[in-house]
Amino acid sequence: MEFLKFEKEGKVARISFNRPQVHNALNMEMIKELSQALDKCEKDDSIKVILLRGEGKSFCSGADLKQFLEFTSGTGNAMEYGLKIHFSVLKKMRSLPKPIIAEVKGYSIGAGLGILLATDYAIAAKSSIFSCGFILVGLSPDSGTSFFIPRSVNFKRAFELMSTGRRFSAEEALNYGFVTEVVDDEMLEERVEEVVKLYLNRPRTALSNLKKLLNASHSNSLDEQLSFELCLAMLSTLSKDFVEGVKAGLEKRIPRFE
Repeated sequence: MEFLKFEKEGKVARISFNRPQVHNALNMEMIKELSQALDKCEKDDSIKVILLRGEGKSFCSGADLKQFLEFTSGTGNAMEYGLKIHFSVLKKMRSLPKPIIAEVKGYSIGAGLGILLATDYAIAAKSSIFSCGFILVGLSPDSGTSFFIPRSVNFKRAFELMSTGRRFSAEEALNYGFVTEVVDDEMLEERVEEVVKLYLNRPRTALSNLKKLLNASHSNSLDEQLSFELCLAMLSTLSKDFVEGVKAGLEKRIPRFE
């Protein structure tokens, strides 16, 4: 891949945005490669955990504005760009039955913030900077931000963040629920590895079911969610990990999940 690094280490897939000279701004080619990388992660049953990160100083600074300028002059296809990031990346990230962990540093702006919000667990360096950004280039919110942000904060805060496009800190992002934890910059990679190892020792089927339940929780009624929970829980009991977990509990030892 030209604009993305894809590395597989055991059961971990490491996907790295690789345009550090522009803080990993998203061009069409990078989005296509990210979609391909996510497809690989879905099809490869040996992959259990996905790490999403950026080379250089930043996670992702959002859309490549030079390419956007080309769109305004009739070069390229803005609709193809939009469809790819919304449905082949963001929707894929939420439907993938595997935890996606984000290593966050530098800028997470616009579509970069949207991709971050679609992950399952995000660890941010203290110096990280965030912004919705879209309004500042004349765009209404996209890249899933209008879906994810109101589910983390109230409507007035969501409106404020998206209508001003102001930058906010890692501590604010933590308070808003956009990231899971904030660490000192020099501790970022070490903490990310600790979290990756944690999820390598969690049961696959239960994690997959958890993502499905969370995705459905805002649209289901209580009765629907309880029925969905029960159905997936019963399916979980058919897994080897369930047997291992029960045995480990009875034997008072740490379970060894596949």
